[in-house]
Amino acid sequence: MPLRAPPPIATSLFSLALFSLALPGQVSSPSEGLLDAARHGNKAQVESLLKQGAPIEAADKDGRTPLMLAAQYGRVSTVQALLAKGARPDARDNRGWNAFMLALISPSGGVVHTAHDSVLKLLPQPNRFRVAIEAAWAPGKAVFSSCFMRSEQLSQHLRDLHPDAVVVEAFERFAVASGRDLIALVHSNIHGMADIENAGVSEDADAILTLGVEPGAACVQQSDQLSLLIRARLVRKGEASPALEEEFGGGVKMGMRVELAANPNQYAPLYQAWAKSQARPLYWAVLTALMQSAP
Repeated sequence: MPLRAPPPIATSLFSLALFSLALPGQVSSPSEGLLDAARHGNKAQVESLLKQGAPIEAADKDGRTPLMLAAQYGRVSTVQALLAKGARPDARDNRGWNAFMLALISPSGGVVHTAHDSVLKLLPQPNRFRVAIEAAWAPGKAVFSSCFMRSEQLSQHLRDLHPDAVVVEAFERFAVASGRDLIALVHSNIHGMADIENAGVSEDADAILTLGVEPGAACVQQSDQLSLLIRARLVRKGEASPALEEEFGGGVKMGMRVELAANPNQYAPLYQAWAKSQARPLYWAVLTALMQSAP
């Protein structure tokens, strides 16, 4: 007797069973589905999966929960839904980031971004960090020569420009104007390098930021090529190890463009421009370190 072909329904079920056995990894778990829905801002799917019992604090390989992912990608309505369902805004991922921090240091990089700004307003606001600044300057290895001044004149010229004060002012301006008011500068001291190395955290500050500023100048083809290196070190109160140690600026090798001065009068505006350009990355590095190390 010839074999009969199985009914269409049986064939479909048989094929589905074979497909499931062949590709077991293609079937997402409720947790994976929830994380993916939160990342893409699919609010309806998020709510549906939560009703089906998906854990609201499920975490991906980086330790990020649905709320963290929704915040990171600026999914406003999904963040609202997860918070309403009891998601923990204080949970942290493997790097120590919470939902607020991920929305803040998002692909927008701290610039004004409507979606992420709306997310930040939904989340608990962190306390402002009180930071004291200790700054000093010293000519680094980049100070070789000037086409317009002798060595001693060059040193005096740089001293008169107060490059450390220029850097501190640029940082303070950015903190007030563009830093989302998350860092309160308690006070700033500008003095010698010997003192800065022994500076401690003052009583009214949560942390101290020490800035070693090294201006440089070298005579290159009848123009002075300038450089400005900023060595930043951040220490929280009660801690011995620094929360941040990083260099900013520094000239061509550190990612800065070449700046040439055709006369000594151009030094001041060029150093001010460089200090302003480095205030932004310096500020966000300091804020990130403070938030990651906060209890």
